[in-house]
Amino acid sequence: MGAVRKRPPITLPTYDFDRLVAFGLAAYQRGDPDADFLLSELDRAVTFAAPPPLGGVVVVTCRVSYRLDDEPTVHARRLAHPSSAVDSEEEISAASLLGVAMLGLRRGDRMPFRDNATGREHVVEIADVEPPRSTDDAVPPRPFDRLLSWSSQPVPAADQL
Repeated sequence: MGAVRKRPPITLPTYDFDRLVAFGLAAYQRGDPDADFLLSELDRAVTFAAPPPLGGVVVVTCRVSYRLDDEPTVHARRLAHPSSAVDSEEEISAASLLGVAMLGLRRGDRMPFRDNATGREHVVEIADVEPPRSTDDAVPPRPFDRLLSWSSQPVPAADQL
């Protein structure tokens, strides 16, 4: 497996960012051990208001083709918001370790991540990104303050979000 020295930049639409922050904070409050990875990646994300270029960025509802750990096999899944993801071979939750690692990347980017259950290091490489699927649940984004030192700050209660 080729080493990744520097994590690639992450670019996300504000709508995805806001929904994933809300999900991540709630997961953190529940004690989900994978919430730290989601929140730390969101903390370093750059957001944009306009839709991403067609097939340019891994966002929620896009279909992404990827290689895991330099395997020759290319896998393809649709990235789903964690609240709407179903356990299938067609989708992967944006809050799963692999889903978080792919968020906001572009074709050719490589991103390391650790499986907390096994302690094993992995690297995902983005082979291709198809345009996001249009959704009926799109609502204007609810602004969140940037996550600054979120791990050392008290987490707001769900009713304060």
